[in-house]
Amino acid sequence: MEQKMDLKQLERKAWTSFYSDGLGDIFLGCVVLMFALAPMLSRMGLGDFWSSAVFLPFLALVFLVIVLLRKRVVIPRIGLVNFGRARKKRLVKFNVLMVVVLSAGFILGLLSLRGGVGQAWVHNLRFIAIVLMCFGLAAYFLGFVRLYIYGILVALAIPVGEWLWLHKDVPHHGYPATFGIAAGVMIITGIVLFLRILSKNPPSGRM
Repeated sequence: MEQKMDLKQLERKAWTSFYSDGLGDIFLGCVVLMFALAPMLSRMGLGDFWSSAVFLPFLALVFLVIVLLRKRVVIPRIGLVNFGRARKKRLVKFNVLMVVVLSAGFILGLLSLRGGVGQAWVHNLRFIAIVLMCFGLAAYFLGFVRLYIYGILVALAIPVGEWLWLHKDVPHHGYPATFGIAAGVMIITGIVLFLRILSKNPPSGRM
């Protein structure tokens, strides 16, 4: 019984350590950075499909680099663990819920195209709701507690940006500033965590 508990604790430690290397934070930060830079590439100043699509190759490159770093740098230091059935079921539930939430947001986005610019506040509220749900679900199911904070930062980016635009004349609805700060927090946090992993866990076979 004691051995079984030790194995569960070891699996839980491995589960949480998988998200403590900071690479996930860096990737999320790069995704959010797209929302900070895209408005500056659009004539309307709010970003559009094409101004966002420009960053897809960049995100693909970042994802590839992160996969390689995790495989070549992180795993040799902290090891690789095959998770049990309970963890795998939790991941399946998370993936299903994420598909449902994102699909609902995509459908609502298509339907709201008929509303025009006059319903911008509807788009903003929908974006905030989807962000909070996605980040909240990920934080709960993955045990990635920092996602709660990141979700709040990204959700606040739009209302704070609009306030900066209306009252402080910050260009592009303040989105480059607010989304840029949120992205910066994620990327810096990820870099610090990644460097900490490197310093505390030397490669196996080295002293």
